[in-house]
Formats: sequence, C-alpha cells, structure tokens
Amino acid sequence: MTGVKAFFTIVGIILLIGGLLFVFLTLGLFPGNMFLGLDLSHFINNYSYTAFGFLIVVVGVLLIALFTSGRTRAKGEEKISETGNIVSYTEIGEVRISFKAVENMVLAASRRVNGIREVITRIDAIEQGLIIYVRVKVLPDIPIPALAGELQRQVRDYVQEISGTNVSEVKVLVENIAQDKIQKTPR
Repeated sequence: MTGVKAFFTIVGIILLIGGLLFVFLTLGLFPGNMFLGLDLSHFINNYSYTAFGFLIVVVGVLLIALFTSGRTRAKGEEKISETGNIVSYTEIGEVRISFKAVENMVLAASRRVNGIREVITRIDAIEQGLIIYVRVKVLPDIPIPALAGELQRQVRDYVQEISGTNVSEVKVLVENIAQDKIQKTPR
C-alpha cells in the first residue's frame, strides 16, 4: 500500500469511528451530557446532528473502500507504470513494453508515409491510453493536412496492433519543410 493510500485509509477509519461516536452521542446512547469536560447536551436528540454523523460515517466508509480495494489485475488487462513502461498481464505472467520500444514503433509507422523527412517522437500516458507526440519535417509541395492525417492513422493503427495498447491521441507538429540546398547559378 502506498503512502497516499495508507493516509486516506487511516483518515477513513478515523471518520468512520468519529462519525459513529457522534451518531451514538446525538441519539443519547452515552450516559450523561458531559464528555471530556464538555457540555454536549445541545447535541442529544438533535436529529440534524445525527444526520451529519451518518454523513461522516458514509464518507469514512467510502474512503476506506476506495483506498483499500487492492484488486489484482485480470488476464489481458494493462496499465501504464510511472517508469515509462506499458505493463500487460497474461495468464502466465507479466509483459512490459518500454516507451522507447513504442517510440521505435512510431518511427517504423512513419516510414510508411510518403513525404516525411525527419521524425522526433515522445510518449505520454494517461488512463485512456497513450498520447503520442510526433514532430516531423516534411518534403515540400505535399498537402500537410492529408499528410498529418495519414501519419496519425498509420501511427495509431501500427502501435495498437504491435503493442496491444490503446492509443488515445496522436499529436502531430509539422516543425519545418525540408529544403535541399538551392544551387545558385552565376550570371
């Protein structure tokens, strides 16, 4: 359990116990109206405070349920680790694909698109899948919208097919138009 999960689980337990004590106090289940030297008589039999106590109990239970659900991953399920890997689970073990491997998949897919001169790529991960950033230099006289659309389709389809991972977005930046050196003719 991570530190954040442990913290919120403890907060949930404290809220659950505190809420139950508050509900019992408002319902008059504790003898006397003094608790730790405090006069709590205005809370007893006041049902708006009882409802507030139940609300605290519900919040505590929700925090405990959310942060202690240590469910294991099923076969075929995948996640993106913080270390730049895509982690998939199969029936016989775990499969990891590094972001560097995905970057090379992007380069292979971009070679299938005519008109691209240079490619630089970066990968980010969100819960819905990968976001692939592609910076390209293109050859002159090629319509950029059609070229970018074809590049996006090729990259998405190739990476999803090869890695088995969902590609949420492919963002293309046409950084420059590649120019060959122009020879000046003397006059």
